[in-house]
Amino acid sequence: MAPPPQRELVVRGPLPTRVQHPLALVQPSFTPRSVRTQADGAWRLEGELGYSSIFERSARAGERVAFDAELLRASLRMRRGVARGVDLELALGGVYGSSGFLDQFIEEFHAFIGAPNQGRDRFPQDRFEATVGIDGQSAWSWRDDRAQLGDTLVVLTVGEPELAREQWGNAWRVGLELPTGDEDQGSGNGGVDWMLGWNGEISVAATTHFVGASLGQAQTPSSLERAGVDLPPRASVFYGLEWRWGASWSWVFQLDLQSPLLDDVSLQEIDQPILDLGVGFVRDAGANSRWWFSFHEDLLADSGPDFALFLGWMWGL
Repeated sequence: MAPPPQRELVVRGPLPTRVQHPLALVQPSFTPRSVRTQADGAWRLEGELGYSSIFERSARAGERVAFDAELLRASLRMRRGVARGVDLELALGGVYGSSGFLDQFIEEFHAFIGAPNQGRDRFPQDRFEATVGIDGQSAWSWRDDRAQLGDTLVVLTVGEPELAREQWGNAWRVGLELPTGDEDQGSGNGGVDWMLGWNGEISVAATTHFVGASLGQAQTPSSLERAGVDLPPRASVFYGLEWRWGASWSWVFQLDLQSPLLDDVSLQEIDQPILDLGVGFVRDAGANSRWWFSFHEDLLADSGPDFALFLGWMWGL
């Protein structure tokens, strides 16, 4: 059955999500977005809840990584048009880590789809640990069972005030992340970070294609610096496909490839790229609001989260 034809161009994607790895959350990240900017003086609000599970354990030659946790992250993004084709965005986030409850389910899910379990069955279920160790000492760690504020990202975007069907559009982004998180508790890095990014977009028939790339540099937390480890530049590219399946909702498929979190620690559980697959849908909830839901999995299964769910809402289209 083919989707009904669209009388006007409505773009609901891409999914404004990010990779929920504990160490990735102390580094800046642009969430995917449309190249269309907010009208001058207009506001847009986005709220999101993300829940993810990660299991990465390895030790060799004095180096050790252990990420065995479940993460709940709440975020709020506020965007305002400041000139024609220009908007300013403020992104706030808070995170809570715990031992969780999903380990048994994820083991069964991975067995069902034929994905590796990465040794989950060799360790007790529903335990918490999030640490990087060098020569027997903790070089970085994250506290559990405590709600924490993360760093705050401010982004200026120069994009397209309008975009017609089959017209290519571009947006350029520059961001600064401010140190509002707690460096000692692992929810921040203690410094000001920067990011540069580009997005492209084109709509053809009932589909819209999104692409983007970004490069950023985070301040290395002092505990990692003392261990002789630096945070490398973070690079990412993404592709998204929206398929409008009706007058009020769309399927969205997304791939987000990100460079390794660390390159000074030679364990594949932390020095390999992350390829995040997202599958979800976006549905109109009224004339000025939408909500979305998506499932995410790291296709490379080396460094990223094993399982993530996102639920979000936006107002002010």
